Amino acid sequence: MIRKVTIGLLSGVVAGTLVGEAEALWVLSSAGAVSDYVALFYAAVLYAGIGAAMGLGVGVGLAVLSKITDKVSEPLAYALGFFGVFAPLGLVISRYIANKVIYAEAGVPMSGNLTLLAIFGGISLLGLFLGPILLTKTPLRILLQPKGSLALWGAVAVISAAFSFAPGGGGAGSLTPEKQQGQELATRPDVLLIVVDTLRADHLGAYGYPVADISPNIDGLAKDSLLFEESHAQASWTRASFASLYTSMLPSAHNTALKVSVLPDDVETVAEVLSRTGYVTAGMPNNTNVTQSFNFHQGFDSFKYLAPNMPFFATESVYQLSMYSVLRKVGERFKGDHKVVEDFYQPANVVVDEAKSFIDAQGQRRWFLMIHFMDPHDPYFEHPWNGKGYGRAEHERPDPADVEYLKATYDAEIRYMDAEMKRLFDWLKETGRYNNTAIVLTADHGEEFYEHQGWWHGTTLYEEQVNVPLIVKLPNQELAGARVPWTVRSIDVAPTLAALAGAEPSPMWQGESLLEDADRAGYTQLLAPPPAPPLTPPPPSIRPRPPPSPPRRPSTP
Repeated sequence: MIRKVTIGLLSGVVAGTLVGEAEALWVLSSAGAVSDYVALFYAAVLYAGIGAAMGLGVGVGLAVLSKITDKVSEPLAYALGFFGVFAPLGLVISRYIANKVIYAEAGVPMSGNLTLLAIFGGISLLGLFLGPILLTKTPLRILLQPKGSLALWGAVAVISAAFSFAPGGGGAGSLTPEKQQGQELATRPDVLLIVVDTLRADHLGAYGYPVADISPNIDGLAKDSLLFEESHAQASWTRASFASLYTSMLPSAHNTALKVSVLPDDVETVAEVLSRTGYVTAGMPNNTNVTQSFNFHQGFDSFKYLAPNMPFFATESVYQLSMYSVLRKVGERFKGDHKVVEDFYQPANVVVDEAKSFIDAQGQRRWFLMIHFMDPHDPYFEHPWNGKGYGRAEHERPDPADVEYLKATYDAEIRYMDAEMKRLFDWLKETGRYNNTAIVLTADHGEEFYEHQGWWHGTTLYEEQVNVPLIVKLPNQELAGARVPWTVRSIDVAPTLAALAGAEPSPMWQGESLLEDADRAGYTQLLAPPPAPPLTPPPPSIRPRPPPSPPRRPSTP
């Protein structure tokens, strides 16, 4: 009886490891650039543990069955244990991948489920036929011994551990990369691109939001800048929208619109264009959707993902494993209702500190920096932080009665972020950098609060989700205070940044610079509209006839 339980346990370890390594290889092969290989070792440990637990259950069943009949040989028992783990675990993970890759997370239909069931059922039947033969007549029979199965797992773990320490497809880069800059950049500004995740334009004071003191520092920046009242993002979720922002291409052109999409190598990002011009370029993404794993590091000399605190010693590659998602959610259950913001993203104070460190390290060199604030993104945390946060993961369909609380908490996040931006703006002024820094502030998308019986973002294209702020501060605050009423697009940002840097825009770009001579003339007129033409009297033929004189009162005698 113990022997059957042991066989079930060993076969489960081997099956779980095989499934885990297969998923890890898929994660790494589908990444735009491999940031790390830790997923290989992590899968060897995590999935072996899951397989061991499942195999133990199969082993207990085999032990009970052995009390009823003696026809279950050890090779057959091992095959039953192996495929008793391989089939259900592989089916669950394959369904998870198919939902992302094939069905764009819309859910796997019945036909897809039946297809996967048939595939794993067929593999299992074939394995149950061939397995006992291979475990009897080939060297694979060593797997029936504990030392054989454990040696196989150990070999996989050691090899994957060795790969885990190998460098990824590109490092973070130095804060001060060696880069020669020509004299032509001396007259150009430094360029700061601020992208706020999930920020609606109509929740800023500069855009008319009636809540007092929600964004005084962004509003102050707007007074020094051009403000575009009708700026529209090209997508309502992060990866697709960032791709358009970076490449000045519509989603149909850059093909980065799905959860498994990777930014193609052959597009040309604004970072590549400015880097080629001589700028030191740096990116500090704060959301896993726009990291090196999805090829968003293109053109950045320094690229630092401001990653959340990933529990259980995870890394960026591990984060993509399906069973890690389960493990993380189990861990969150044990934490209870107390949430920590750094478990989801790095808050605004960290973003500002990282930005200051990079800028300070550049000295007199011209730089382009993208920083990414995540604070308005769910979960919405109460401020001051008290561990309470309202997130989409637990509340996919919030109670409409909670809408005012959600808005107030969302606004509190904006207010906190705005206060941290003040630290950055004040520091730029104190160090004499503000006047010669072009600052562009925008968002990747907005957020819906039941205006159309929907919530969150990424599912519709209503104004609440795609109308984003666009504030452009030119060097020396040129054209400060102009409010531009006509429609512009996020794909116009990259050409505008290129124009500020004196760079030649990519011929692949579909957007247009907002700083052409004709545009500047229009902004000037917005600031100082021409006087109204003088009033001239109408020609005599159409002059109105004077009213008749009133009758004279008769004189009194």
